[in-house]
Amino acid sequence: MTRQDAAIGETRDATRATTAATPAAATTDGLSRARPIPFGETAHAGPLELRVRDALIGPDAVAAILAASPHNEEPRDGSTYVAVNLSVRNSGTIPLWLDNDDFAITGDSELTYRFLGAQPPDPALDRSVAPGETAEGWVAFGVPVDEGALILLFDSVELGGVWADRALALQEGATIPDAPKRFAARNSAGSKPDRALGIGEAAVTDQWSVELLDVVSGAPAFDLVDYRTGALGVEDAAGNDGSIWVALRFQIQNVQPGGTAAYFPANAFALADEAGNPVLDIATLTPPRPDAAGDYYPGAAREGWVMFDVPVDYAAGLVRFLPYAHTATTHDPRYFRVG
Repeated sequence: MTRQDAAIGETRDATRATTAATPAAATTDGLSRARPIPFGETAHAGPLELRVRDALIGPDAVAAILAASPHNEEPRDGSTYVAVNLSVRNSGTIPLWLDNDDFAITGDSELTYRFLGAQPPDPALDRSVAPGETAEGWVAFGVPVDEGALILLFDSVELGGVWADRALALQEGATIPDAPKRFAARNSAGSKPDRALGIGEAAVTDQWSVELLDVVSGAPAFDLVDYRTGALGVEDAAGNDGSIWVALRFQIQNVQPGGTAAYFPANAFALADEAGNPVLDIATLTPPRPDAAGDYYPGAAREGWVMFDVPVDYAAGLVRFLPYAHTATTHDPRYFRVG
């Protein structure tokens, strides 16, 4: 398990336990995307001092990242790279490890983009920084080509909590204001298994609007998969092993107002029986791109996939939407008919 895997999940949505006393903030700059640290200025993030020394966006970033390693690939269609050079000073009393997993990028789409798996330019920020030491290095990300108002987010894996989280502008004047009101009214659509929603119908909970857009199964589902994820073969997808792959494309939106991101978990969807109970022992597969999971700021909307390896004897044809089913305050299941 990578440090990124350990950090991403419910901990991105819930308040993380603070591992050190929270210092009094001298300024609100850097505490939100509405008031990020201006480009080139220093952010005081707990025991760290962070400063963006340089930000490469678009063709310059693509050239720098492709030159960093022969294993780095051209950005996907509709995407580009961003490379950020940082100066980091540890003014605390213990060493701290910093790397790409401690940062993300957001912009005016209200989505968040994390480590893309490519080697950043040299030197990469991937090291322990001792007390009193200053380090410099690059981190790298992939974003849509039309993403604007780019802001770097620091949310340390090692520090824990949100007390040291900071937002740093990557462009002059980049700010993203909080959303003043909800983006959709809550409804009760699909709240019962016998009233499951079909394609094109939206369920709106307190946090999310979820709409099923498409259902693809068998060999066509295999054709959607990024083959680098380790897909077994079209025979497995088409049911020759006793099960069939089913890929579901949803439109997801965070409908809450404000300026705080919510994490949409990969396990928000589950196959259900006719009574609405989740069916056990169903394999959730690596979905086609884009994945539905990730951080969504208020108003953020995107299409994303989930995919299951469905037993041939499964006949209910129901998918339950329920993120964080273990918390009573979010127990608002919604059902979609996919069979």
